[in-house]
Amino acid sequence: MAENATFTVDAQLPTDEKKVQTFTTQSFGTKRKRAVLLNPPGTQRYFRDYFCTLVSKAQYYYHPVDLIYLSGILDNAGYYLDCVDAIAEGLTKEETWARVQQFEPELVVYLIASPSYDEDVPFLTELKQRIPNATFVGSGDIYREIREKALEIHPFCDAVLTDFSTPDFVRWLNRDQDEIFENIIYTSKQGQVLAGVEKHGHGFYEMPIPRWDLWPLEKYQFPFSVQRKWATVLTDFGCPFSCTFCPMSTTGYKLRDIDTVMDELRLLRALGIHEVFFRDQTFGVNRVRTQELLRRIKSEFPELRWTCWSRVDLVNEEFLTAIRDAGCHTIMFGIESANEDILKKYKKNTKREQMERALGTTRRLGLRSVGTFVVGLPGESAESIRFTIGYACKLPLDYASFNIATPRFGSTFRKVMKEQGTINLDRMTYDSSRTTPDWVEEVKADDIPNEQIFELQRLAIRKFYLRPGYLFRRLVSLKSFYQFTTQLHEGWDLLFSNG
Repeated sequence: MAENATFTVDAQLPTDEKKVQTFTTQSFGTKRKRAVLLNPPGTQRYFRDYFCTLVSKAQYYYHPVDLIYLSGILDNAGYYLDCVDAIAEGLTKEETWARVQQFEPELVVYLIASPSYDEDVPFLTELKQRIPNATFVGSGDIYREIREKALEIHPFCDAVLTDFSTPDFVRWLNRDQDEIFENIIYTSKQGQVLAGVEKHGHGFYEMPIPRWDLWPLEKYQFPFSVQRKWATVLTDFGCPFSCTFCPMSTTGYKLRDIDTVMDELRLLRALGIHEVFFRDQTFGVNRVRTQELLRRIKSEFPELRWTCWSRVDLVNEEFLTAIRDAGCHTIMFGIESANEDILKKYKKNTKREQMERALGTTRRLGLRSVGTFVVGLPGESAESIRFTIGYACKLPLDYASFNIATPRFGSTFRKVMKEQGTINLDRMTYDSSRTTPDWVEEVKADDIPNEQIFELQRLAIRKFYLRPGYLFRRLVSLKSFYQFTTQLHEGWDLLFSNG
């Protein structure tokens, strides 16, 4: 065929000038910008998102909520996206490198986290070498603390994002000139580091609906779901409480516009999803707004089933009845400890009487309950931990999670330990879920040895889950083959794969 040949047709083509311009133009329009949202691969099921990082103790694996919501934000900003969750999809490093390279992105937004730090850094260094012209923007718990130092020690990092829920990221991407943007840290064209303050805000906020259709929804697993496919939804951001061991207490607190929550639930329903984990740190704090949200869910989504977090000092029979009637089947509580002095010291400020009342009402109303506990907070004795283990077994809990006290990046607990000089500042890898807590500079005489803390965590898991009466109740409560297989796999991994 000649170089300038064109396709010919027998049909009579339009003669209108504008139409002729349309079918004869050689312009292909403006090329859409391409971005990859990347949860890197790992040798374990790392949770890198929402500043609360850890390792899955069993088979369960949640959606990377930062990237989920950024998919809606960047799509709304005109980006063509590839959403790569290498852990959920089981991708190797080589497979992930190849997939990202093939997409030829101009922008890579990646997660980095304390538990996976030693794997994340070499992986991202190699990826940057393969696509050097792409802009790499990182988000994660570590970056909240090291901030502009990230640009120095991580040559792959072009910018740091400290809050995915604000418009700041898109404003920075669309900037006409270099200037300071809140929640963004980057180097200007003149070589100056511009570090915007981390500012999460309060009040109300809006976010575009995520591109849930771009994520491998069948690859995620939630131990408390009653349906195979599920999604994670935020109706707020941050937490209004001040528990010093939790990084979410330093992220402000703001409420998402209910209309956008409902729009997201409509999209999920269209995708065949009728199970949701409302990942608000404390669902139902604003009672008036919560009543409106529950009314609308009950009216428009009677088939929706869901799980949420709350606090034992916030719930009462009226609230628990309302969430049950709107589709909630499981509620998660941060119990943390049976030692009220410890709870007061670390600003949890709950009491055993509140725990017993809340959990008793929860069970009576037919809701399942989950209690999370922290083992080994400084000032706690081995005797106190054993008391908490025994107390957990007496509470009417359906599930329990025992985690090791960890100076998480961004938490007040870590800040205090830094000021006291009792923490190893060179260490970047921490995991509260399954790792011996050897993070202190020197174990004092009245501290519990690290190995003993780890053994107490293992003891707690065995004591709680291997009770004959508990095992019988769990077995008869299962209502489907999916629930049976999920619980079997989760239980086996929890009890026998974490030694």
